[in-house]
Amino acid sequence: VKLPKNINKLKIHFGDLMEPLQGCRMIGAIRAFNGIIDGYSILHSPPGCHSGVMMLEVLQDNSDWRIAVSGMHQRDLVYGAENKCLLAIKKVYDTFKPNFIVAMDCCSSGILGEDLESVVNLAKEEIDKDIIYFSGAGYHSLAYSGYDEALKSLIQFMEQKETIPNSINLIGIKIDDFKAREDIEEIRRICSNAGVNINSILTCDTFDAIKNAPNAELNVVFGDGIKLAEVMKKKFNIPYIVVDYPYGLNGTLEFLNSLNEHVNVDFEFVEEEKKRIIKTVEKVQFYLKGFYGMSSAVVGDYKAFGFAKFLSDEIGFDIDTLGVSKFYNIDSKINEIKDIVENIVIDDRKELEDKIMENNIEILFGSSYEKKIAQNKNIPLIRFSYPVVDEISLSNTPLAGFKGAPTIIERIINEIIKA
Repeated sequence: VKLPKNINKLKIHFGDLMEPLQGCRMIGAIRAFNGIIDGYSILHSPPGCHSGVMMLEVLQDNSDWRIAVSGMHQRDLVYGAENKCLLAIKKVYDTFKPNFIVAMDCCSSGILGEDLESVVNLAKEEIDKDIIYFSGAGYHSLAYSGYDEALKSLIQFMEQKETIPNSINLIGIKIDDFKAREDIEEIRRICSNAGVNINSILTCDTFDAIKNAPNAELNVVFGDGIKLAEVMKKKFNIPYIVVDYPYGLNGTLEFLNSLNEHVNVDFEFVEEEKKRIIKTVEKVQFYLKGFYGMSSAVVGDYKAFGFAKFLSDEIGFDIDTLGVSKFYNIDSKINEIKDIVENIVIDDRKELEDKIMENNIEILFGSSYEKKIAQNKNIPLIRFSYPVVDEISLSNTPLAGFKGAPTIIERIINEIIKA
C-alpha cells in the first residue's frame, strides 16, 4: 500500500475511526424510551448489549430494571431468532404489564435483517397495548441521533385535545442523567412558583402524559429532541424554543425569561430565591474568591454549555477546554459560548484528553469517564454529566435551578479541599 506523502499531517475527524464522546444509536434510543416510566424496552440481541446499557442506568437507580433481552445465541446469529423476540415481548407483558413496549434490534440482529416489524404486528394480535419496533443497530448512527429519532417515533401516539393554558412540555431531560429526578423536582417547583404548568416531560413521564403532550402551549427543548419539536410544530402547531439547562441564578433567570416570551411568567418569587442563595453562599465567600481565574475543563453533552456559563459568569472560573458530544443544535450553541471558552472539542476523546493533559488545567467537570484523566492530571473531578456510575444520589440536592447553585458550589469546595 502506497501511503500519501502528507500522512503525518492527516487528522481523523468525527465520524471516522476515532473514539467519540458518546455511545451508539441504541444507547441513545434506550435513554429516550426508558424515560417512559410505565414502559419497557426489549433488545433483540445477545445478553452483552442488554447488560451494558442496563448497567449505566441501574448503577444510578437499582430499582429501575426496565430493559429485557431476547437472548440470542451464537447459532441465532446464523439462522435468526425472530421467535425469541416475540417470546420476549409476551413474557415482558405477562410479567410486568407495561403500558408501552418497544422492541429494538441491535447490531447483530440488524445485520441479519431480522423482520421485527412483523414480529411486533404478531404481538399486537395477542397484546392489547401500544408496541412499536425501533431500529437501534449501533452502526446506523451515534447516540444523539438515536435519541432524537426515538423521541420522534412517539408522535404516532399523540393526540391533541384541549390546550392547557400557560402550559409547557420539557423535551430532552433524560431519566438516567445524574440527579435527573432531583433536577426535575426543582424545575417543577420553579415553574409552579412562576405560574407555569408542566404538561409533560419527554421522556421522564408516564405514557399517558406523553400521549397528551400536544395539549401544551409551548415545547421547551434542552439541546436534544429538536426533531420531535419540529414535527409537533408542523402537526399540532406548537411552537418550540431551545434553552440551556438552567444552572445557577443567571441560568435559571435566563430559562424563565425565555419562557416569558411565549407564556405568562410570574417573577414575584425570584427575589426570595436570590436572597436565599446569597445567604447560603456568603458562608463560603472566601473560598469563592480563590476560584476566580482558576483554569478548568468541562466535559459533557448539551448540559455542558449551561454549566460552563454558570462556572464562568457566576463563579469566575476560566474555561480552558470544553469537550462536548454532538447534538443537532450544537453549532448555534458554540457561537453563544465561544467568547468564554478557549478550546472547544466536539466528539473526539483523544483530542480532548490531549488538551486537558497538555494545558494548565486545575479542575475538571465531567462524568465518571473522565476519572482516569483527572487521576493522571492529579486534579479534582466534579461529576455532573452522563454517565455517573461511581457516585450515587439519594438526598434531594439538585444541580439545576435556584437550589442547584449552592449544591454545585458545595461539591466544588469539598473536592478541592480534600485534594
